[in-house]
Amino acid sequence: MTITLDFVAQKADSSTRRGLSDLSLSVAKCKKIVVVTGAGISCSSGIPDFRSSDGLYALVKEKYPDVVLKGRDLFDASLFRDPTSTAVFHTFIAQLKQSIDAAAPGPTHHFLQLLDSKNKLLRSYTQNIDGLEARAGLLGSASDEAKEKSKIRTKEVRNVQLHGDIHRVRCRSCSAEYPCTPEHISQFIEGLAPDCPECLERAEARIARSARTIKVGSLRPAIVLYDEPHPLGDDIGIIQSADLARKPDMLIIMGTSLKVHGFKKLVKEFAKTVHSVAPSSPSKAKNWSGKVVFVNRTPPAAEWAGIIDYHVVADTDTWVERVIEDWKKMRPSDWEVQQTLVVKDGDVSMNGNFKVVASTKNKTKGTKDTKKKPRKNEENVPPPPTDMVLSTPDVAPPKATFTSYPAAVSEQEASWKFPLYPGV
Repeated sequence: MTITLDFVAQKADSSTRRGLSDLSLSVAKCKKIVVVTGAGISCSSGIPDFRSSDGLYALVKEKYPDVVLKGRDLFDASLFRDPTSTAVFHTFIAQLKQSIDAAAPGPTHHFLQLLDSKNKLLRSYTQNIDGLEARAGLLGSASDEAKEKSKIRTKEVRNVQLHGDIHRVRCRSCSAEYPCTPEHISQFIEGLAPDCPECLERAEARIARSARTIKVGSLRPAIVLYDEPHPLGDDIGIIQSADLARKPDMLIIMGTSLKVHGFKKLVKEFAKTVHSVAPSSPSKAKNWSGKVVFVNRTPPAAEWAGIIDYHVVADTDTWVERVIEDWKKMRPSDWEVQQTLVVKDGDVSMNGNFKVVASTKNKTKGTKDTKKKPRKNEENVPPPPTDMVLSTPDVAPPKATFTSYPAAVSEQEASWKFPLYPGV
């Protein structure tokens, strides 16, 4: 059964206040938290979500009534079959990117970075294409810094971008990726698609050697549309499987309506693993672990009964600010700043706000020896030396022989097969 905690009702309902405080304590105590997010966490930054009355789908339908039947149609891979819908898509995404460039990370984005800095975030998974998590300090899976020889550096990635990144472009023919530049945006605004530099270079090389020319692909925004596979699907499958194996102790779902099939599957798999680490009895010490929390103004669908434990009725920024406030009150030691002693030229100083009240100097010649000496007639005093002499035969001692035993290292190799991420 899902417990509903309405943020507005907490003033009059003590059980709601207590429930919200318990969730804050769980966040403070858990050490392997998985967070999955949707467009709702970026609304306070001025970026519209998708399905609300003033969201992107409604905006697309209002702006292009003769091109799309539903706003969702502009985010479907089939749009590339028609030149008109393709041009509209390029123009709309270019305008959306300009809005995103003018936005700044909100409280929820900074909360994700806070969890990571406190070594509590196992991983963040997001449906968002705005890249605000990266600007808050979390390395995203679509960035160049996260890739090495076309593979994702799974340990360094802190935020998995399930729907791609609007700040990048990808060739429709050769799949080469590039950062999205102002030159790209100027062409997208006009409904045009820039040529792929990789394809151009290969075509010119073939012409130079009198070979048959090849088709030059066009660039498109590197976001993942409905009914198309994710270019990094295999890598995302590896990351997800690794995170499941590490047994996360809490799952937080924020700002999403949980409508996309691939995303729903990911959430259900994490929820099942989180519940497996929950204590069997509430009286156990770790009753703060094993919780699945859904933070959204609208309730989850009926299919999530028994999967989501708590529904916090609030916007995500309000809830995370409450969590941080409770956390600081409940566990102030988590917020203490480590001070470092620095010794320079014999002086001791600190890099914090502490004051050095005493200092010691190295002893020099002529200073009085203050070392405590043993008193007379005290117990445990060793006896005075005697004239006893021990003699041994003049035989050379045997030469010591040392045998080195190398440490035995056993390696267990496992073969993993990871499912392709189902895409969106």
